[in-house]
Amino acid sequence: MTSQQAKKLLLKKLGKRIRDLRKRKKFSQYIMAKKCDMDYGSYSNIENGKRNVTVFTLQRITKALKISFSELFNF
Repeated sequence: MTSQQAKKLLLKKLGKRIRDLRKRKKFSQYIMAKKCDMDYGSYSNIENGKRNVTVFTLQRITKALKISFSELFNF
């Protein structure tokens, strides 16, 4: 596996993890985007593994979901 493929795989796994956690909280993508002060398209791209996420954006996501960073990366 190339490093580019590994990066894409990690973004997909992270996006799926965020989606699963969001659904457990019964939030729509629209609601999550609002809670994270993001536009819907940007948030959707994160869940779909199409956008590299900064640590600051991850912090907003963990706050919105009321989880820790370690829980977010428990996949």
